[in-house]
Amino acid sequence: MMNLPIKVAILANDRQDLFPPHCEEPVVMLWADSLDKFLDQTADLFIDLDFDGSEIRKKQLKTLQPSIIMVNSVSWTCKDLPTGFVRLNAWPGFTHPEILELAFEMDELPEPINLFAAACGKTCLKVPDTIGMIRPRMLAMILNEAWMALEEKISSRKDIDTAMKMGTNYPLGPFEWTDLIGKKQVLTLLQQLEKQNPSYKPSSLLERYINEP
Repeated sequence: MMNLPIKVAILANDRQDLFPPHCEEPVVMLWADSLDKFLDQTADLFIDLDFDGSEIRKKQLKTLQPSIIMVNSVSWTCKDLPTGFVRLNAWPGFTHPEILELAFEMDELPEPINLFAAACGKTCLKVPDTIGMIRPRMLAMILNEAWMALEEKISSRKDIDTAMKMGTNYPLGPFEWTDLIGKKQVLTLLQQLEKQNPSYKPSSLLERYINEP
C-alpha cells in the first residue's frame, strides 16, 4: 500500500490538453515547464509529455527510477525505452481526453498510475505496443493526406481545415491539428511508420515546412 498523497510530476508545454491543472485527492500535481525543474522534483510518478526519444533523455529519466516513469512516446515502442517505462499517447486535440492510451510491458499498471488516472477522471486503455499506438497512427495518415493535397494545390490550408471540420465534424482541421501537435512530432511518426509501410511516406511539403513557426 502506498503512502498518501501521491505526488505526480509533469513536464509539459503549453499545448498539452490531456491533464487538468489539479486533480482530486489523494493526488498532488507538480508541474514543471523545464527539464531541469522536472528532474529536480521528488515524486511517485513522473510524466514527460515533451519526451523526444533521444538517448540523452532516456538516461536523464532513468535517474528518476525507482519512481514510475511515463513518457509521451507515440513514435517509440517499449523496446526502444528503458525497462519499466510506460508509453502514453499525449498528442493534443482528441475529442475523448478522458481516455489514457497506454502501452507497457508489465502485467499490470503500477498503482500510482491507476490512482492518478482515477483522481483525474481518466480511464486507462492498454493498447498494443506498436509504433503510433492507435489514434495517432490513424490521425497521422489523415494529416499527411491533407499536406499532400496542399502540395498538389488542390485547395488552401484554410479551406481544407474548414472542409474537414464541417464535413467530418473533426474538432480541428488537419493543419490546425498539425500545428497543435507539432510538425516535427507528426513527421517523426510518419517516418517511423514508413519503415513498415511505404503508404506512410511523408509529404515533401511537410518535410520542407518542418522548421516553420
